[in-house]
Amino acid sequence: MGLFDENAFGVLIGYHGLENDEYTLEPSDFAARFTDFRDTLRRCLQEFPLAPAAQARELGHALYVEFADGDQVEDPIVWVKRARQQLQARDVESIGVLTHGGRWLDEQALASADGRIGEVTLLAVSLPSEPFRRALHAETASLADDNSKLEGWGAGVYVDTEAIEALGRTLKNAPTPLSVAGATFYRISR
Repeated sequence: MGLFDENAFGVLIGYHGLENDEYTLEPSDFAARFTDFRDTLRRCLQEFPLAPAAQARELGHALYVEFADGDQVEDPIVWVKRARQQLQARDVESIGVLTHGGRWLDEQALASADGRIGEVTLLAVSLPSEPFRRALHAETASLADDNSKLEGWGAGVYVDTEAIEALGRTLKNAPTPLSVAGATFYRISR
């Protein structure tokens, strides 16, 4: 395995109301709603590609897309907002996260790591990826925790300060910084 690293952007669109919908809707209604969530995001990838060599991963509760810094053909902030608008039009509460950082790649395709270990099916999701970890941290921070009474950040669009810097942007106003697991995010829209 010939590993190398590069800077990359990560975009996560999560089904923010999944827990509530899964436990309050009838199974057939939830299945239809989840399928609509997944299909809407797949259409977004088809109609508004982020980068020619982007890698998309369906995580069940979210779609995560990662691409090399500089490969973007679409403004990732605009893409996140557009994808969330598509979901909002379908009355699906979502979270959008844009991150940036280093990721490791293999000279061979990631899919070649899939296989079996004894009786266990191995499905490779990612090599070490800072954008992926940060996106998952932000998504977790957005959720309320009934046991500890933490409210969570809520649904919205969250941008990692490193992503803002990598895009060469500055924010018009200074929103409240939100920190989680060593990363700082700004909520740029609800």
